Order: sequence, then C-alpha cells, then structure tokens
Amino acid sequence: MGIYVNRTLNMKQISAIGFDMDYTLVRYDSEAFEVMTYREIKKKLCEVKSYPKVVDDLKFQINLAIRGLVIDKPHGNILKLSSYSKVKHAFHGLSDMDFKSQQKIYQGLTIDLNDSDRFAIVDTTFSIAYCILYMQIVDLKDKHPELNFPDYKTIEENLLEALDMSHRDGTLKGEVKKSVKKYIVQDAESVRALERFKKHGKKLWVITNSDFEYTKLLLDYAINPFLKEHKTWAELFNIVVTASNKPKFFTDKLPLLKVDPKSGLMRNHHGQIEDGIYQGGCAQTIQKSSGLSGEQILYLGDHIYGDVLQIKKTCNWRTALVIDELIHETQANEKSEALNLEINVLMKQKIDLEQKLDELFDKEFEKGKKPDKTKVQEHFQQIEKVDKKIGKLIRAHTQNFNMYWGETMRAGVEPSRLAGQIEKYACIYMSKVSDFIDYSPRTYFRPKKKMLPHE
Repeated sequence: MGIYVNRTLNMKQISAIGFDMDYTLVRYDSEAFEVMTYREIKKKLCEVKSYPKVVDDLKFQINLAIRGLVIDKPHGNILKLSSYSKVKHAFHGLSDMDFKSQQKIYQGLTIDLNDSDRFAIVDTTFSIAYCILYMQIVDLKDKHPELNFPDYKTIEENLLEALDMSHRDGTLKGEVKKSVKKYIVQDAESVRALERFKKHGKKLWVITNSDFEYTKLLLDYAINPFLKEHKTWAELFNIVVTASNKPKFFTDKLPLLKVDPKSGLMRNHHGQIEDGIYQGGCAQTIQKSSGLSGEQILYLGDHIYGDVLQIKKTCNWRTALVIDELIHETQANEKSEALNLEINVLMKQKIDLEQKLDELFDKEFEKGKKPDKTKVQEHFQQIEKVDKKIGKLIRAHTQNFNMYWGETMRAGVEPSRLAGQIEKYACIYMSKVSDFIDYSPRTYFRPKKKMLPHE
C-alpha cells in the first residue's frame, strides 16, 4: 500500500508525530467488532427501549453500509453524497431507490449536513452497525405496521442512544478486554515504522479518548511484542494522553492529570509537560511545552471530525488520515482496470453519437431543415445499444466494490463526500500506520499535479 498526498508535506520539518489509538495506531478486526456492536445495540433496543423481539432476530450484513453515508432521519432514507453534497444513490430501508423516487425528494437539493436535526453522518467505522440496523428496522417498520415501531427519526435517535450507552457503560470495551486476540490486529511493521521515526529524532505522541487501563491493554498487546530498541511502549512514546476528550482536546482548555503507569493513580499537573502519561489537557498546552509550531507537528487519526477537521481549524497541525477501507478499495480498483478502459471506450462512442444527433437537430433549429427520421432513429438505437453495454459493465464494476453502494471514494464519476472531506482536511492519507515503512522519515511528500478541465 502507499501514502497518498493532498498537500505538500516535508517530513524533514516534522519534529513530533501524534497518533490516535483506536483504528489508527491500533488496528481492529472491523467485522468482528461491528458484529459485537450490532449485537449490543439490538440488546439495548429490546431491553431498554422495548422494541419488538423480531429486532433481536435480525442478522448482521456487513456490506449494507459503508463509511461516508448520510441518514435522512425523517424520511428513513440512507444517502450517498458527492463531494458537492448532492444525492447520487439512496436506499429507503433495504429498498434501492430509483432515480425518480430520489428526484421527488432531493432534486436540486444540496444536502446541508449542519442540519443535525434531519441528517446524521456515518463518519466512523464505529457507526457501521448502527447504520445497518437503521436500514433493517426501517424495512421492518414498512413491512409490519402492526409492530408499532416509532417514526423513522425516533428509530435513529434510539439507535444512536443504544450505541452511546454501549460505549459509556463499558460493554464494548469490556468485550475487547475479554478477547483481545479476537478484536485487535497485531502489525509488526507499524512498530518498526515507529521505531524508525524515533531513530530519526521524531517525538512520538499518543492522544486517545480511551482511558488509561484500556490504552495500556491495547498498547501492551499491539506494540510491546514487536519492539526491538525499546523495552515498552511507555519508553517508545514521549507523551501519551488518555481520556483526551477529542475534539474538545483541540478546542478547549481542560484540566491535565499526570498518570502513574504502575498504579494507574492520577494527580493534578501544572506547568511544563515532560515525557510521561497523562489524562485530559489540551493541544495548546502540549504544543507550548514542546516548543514547536503547528507546522512541525503531524497528527494521524481515523475520524474526519474528531481527529482532522478540528486540528485544521484550531491548531494548524499537519494532518494524516488512516482509512482502513483503502485496502479493499485499491484492490478493487486494480481488478476494475480493464472494465474502466472498456467503459471509457464506450463512453467516447456514446458522446460521438450524441454529437452527430445534435448536429441533425441543429440543422432544424438553425436552417429550418427537418432531420432525416431514419437517421435520427438509427442514432437513437445505436445510443441505446451502447447504453446497455455500459450499464452491464458498470454493474460488473460495482461488484468489485460494495455490492450495494459501489466505491467508497466515488459517487458516480464524482468524488464521494468522504473523499471530498479527505481531500479538504488531510495532508496525506493511507490505509494503516505501517504504510510508512516504505518511506524514509525524511520523505518530501508532494501531490501529483491535478489536471483542470480546460487543460
């Protein structure tokens, strides 16, 4: 895998590299974790919200949702948007909405994602199970009115509350603690990349919302076994901030506690921040203590809003996004290369035919000469034949990606909303931290020149 560049980033000028932990520094088995999350949400819906038992009988379907989707809560619709916030694909529950149905609701509408009362964003891997269940329960509501489900908007709110409860009460992390090997993916190459950064004089930070006990458990498992030049992760990382309360960590000034790594006990900390383990605090304090400018700090995370967007707005740190989905996306792109070439050839044929058809009608409007009906009919038939071939190839192309939503990073020929956010806020992006192993810690990352439509 590679590292993909949106903006120039000279690693020689980076003095400190910070990492989120969950789904960034520490990789999860996404499907195993989402199956467990799905189960816990169902359980809370039935036990706490008194949903019908049929909900507990629903089966997990991993491909139903992808990151970057948007839920239209009052309508029970799930949307895939382009980077211009236009609806490109939609489902109502489990039913694929045809173009006419989409147009009735969304024609000409630019989706305003600031309207949180109407729209919810599936912007993290942790949200996949919640989105899958939303689609399934909307479908149940439509097919079984006798079950008296609440309205579509309330269903979404109940699901989100059940997901939040599962995080707050420690259920999800408790399951990970019981079966670390089941949920956490070890990656020796990522540890090798970290030690290489350290050898080049980079300061390494961890800034995570997880508490100290959970952080220690995961780093003990994911980092310690592969260290060659350090005894433990506590020696590898200069500063570890637990329970950081991101994104507030980047915007607010919160109390800072020093953590005793042996006992886990904490005490208030004031003044200069030395190497060690902390809880809370804020980015401004850490940056000031490090004596670095924002341009000298690179932060890696997996969450557009919590890890990247707020940094760009408030701290001016450099940013990198870790996107696990890229592993499958790039493999699918390679499989689809021949199909893409065929589609491009056919699209050129279609454009040529459309231009010839336009020329026939131009003569009618400009010279009063009626087009030859036979020629017009012939062109329409040829275009229809080409359209059928293109449609067949596009369906084959989609099957290489997600069977319901297609490419994660595209919405038709346009970038998806997720891809647009990545381009806007992440200086670089990659599928996993270990992708750094193929690059020198002194690499000057430069974006490829993007051709403009007129060039």
